[in-house]
Order: sequence, then C-alpha cells, then structure tokens
Amino acid sequence: MERSLPSMLFLIASVTFSIAFGGWWMQRVAFTPTATRESAAAMLRDADIRSELSTLIATWTAPALEQPATDITVLLDSVVFSSRPGASVMAPIMVRAQRLAIGDTDEPVEISGQELVSIVRDERVADIDPFIVPMETIGTLKTANSVTSWLIRVGAGLGLLTFAIGVFARPERRDVVRGLAEFLLAMAVSILLFGYAIPVHFLTALDNRTWAHVAPQLASRTVPVVLGFAAICAVGGALLLINASNGTKRRQWSTPLSVARYRGGDNPGWG
Repeated sequence: MERSLPSMLFLIASVTFSIAFGGWWMQRVAFTPTATRESAAAMLRDADIRSELSTLIATWTAPALEQPATDITVLLDSVVFSSRPGASVMAPIMVRAQRLAIGDTDEPVEISGQELVSIVRDERVADIDPFIVPMETIGTLKTANSVTSWLIRVGAGLGLLTFAIGVFARPERRDVVRGLAEFLLAMAVSILLFGYAIPVHFLTALDNRTWAHVAPQLASRTVPVVLGFAAICAVGGALLLINASNGTKRRQWSTPLSVARYRGGDNPGWG
C-alpha cells in the first residue's frame, strides 16, 4: 500500500511515542526506588540477594546472640526474608540498596543496631556497631537508568512534533485509522521489550552480579500486566489495520473505469 506523507509521519510518531512509553514503564517498575513491602519482597525473592544478606547479618549478630551463624542464616533466609512482616522490616534497607545499585546515590548501605533488632527479633543486638553491606553501583543498571531517561524525553518530543506535522498535513480518514493501528502495534512491541525482555533477561545477561538482580525482580512483578496490555494492543492494532486495508480496497474497487463515449458518426444507432 502506497503511503502518503501524513501516514509516514504518523508511523514515526507511533514508534517514537511507543519507545517513550516503554522507557517510562521500565523507569517506573525497575528504576524508581520505593520503600514499600512489595518492592522489598520482590527483591528478596532473588535467592542470591537473600543468601548474601542472611549470611552477612548472621555473621555479624552471631556473637551477640550466642548462636551458630548457620542457624541464624537458615532462620533469616527461610522465615524472616520470606515473610510479609520481614519484607516490611527490610524495606528501608532494600530501597537504599536499590538506589546504590542503580546509581541514584553513592552512599553505602549501612545497617544499624536498631534495624538488626527488628530483623532478628532480639534486643541483644541493639548495641552492635553498624555494618556496611559490601556492594557497589552496578554500571549496567546505571547506564540503563540513564538511557531510558533520555529515551522518554527524546521519544516524547519527536513523537509530538511528527504527530503535529502529520495533523497539519490534512490526513485522510484511512491515514488516521492506519496510524492508530500502527501505534497500538508499536505499543505492544515496546511494552514487551521494555517491560519484560530488557529488564528481566537482557540486563542480567550483561551483568549477573548479585545486586544486578534487583531490576529483574522488580520488573517481574508486573509481567502479567505487561502481557495483558501487549495482547490488547496487538489485537486492537491488527483489527484497525485490517479495517484500514479493507477500506482502501473498497475505495479502489468502487472507482469507475475511464471509458470513452460511443460515437457513431451521423447515425448514433446500431443499425
């Protein structure tokens, strides 16, 4: 199907808008630190993160609790960090860890004696000196955070510009329908890419260090929403694209053929 200028502009706007939306979604679910029980529980679902924290805390508190560090490790890993109350207690610590991992701050993650009391449920650790979780900013996450921020700005700006030009170019109805169809299809691809493929699989493929797993775990919470939204957009876009194609065909078929009038000289009859 031959494209008009408005149709081309709407296609560019669809792609850029969808990239901006995908970047915003990824920012929201993976790179927006929030000290909530849900976020902490999502990060603690990762076995490596849970194991590292439980081993560190058990080793630090074992002398005060007068218990083997292995017993405390098992208790933290299987009971405290796997429960909703435990996630609530760990939320302030996990949000600090997330901020450091994605490069939002350079401050080390320090766990105080009072926080340890809430974690191990024992007042004997209240006077323990604070200790620092041995972690650092994950370059892959910091770069992804920065890149998606720019994608949102550039994609939204370019999308608005091309859409405005396309509107002023006086598009036909079929251009508008086709543009909307392509926008929905682009949204389906973008939400799958930025809401699932990149944060859940691609980032950890680039960097598989323990604290690089915070982004995949946070993004995994919204996978059902991502798949449902992508399916709705894909179906809606496909139906509109079929409608636009059928409308063009009907218009072509209904166009009368160009024929010359019959002229029979002086005698217009057939005889």
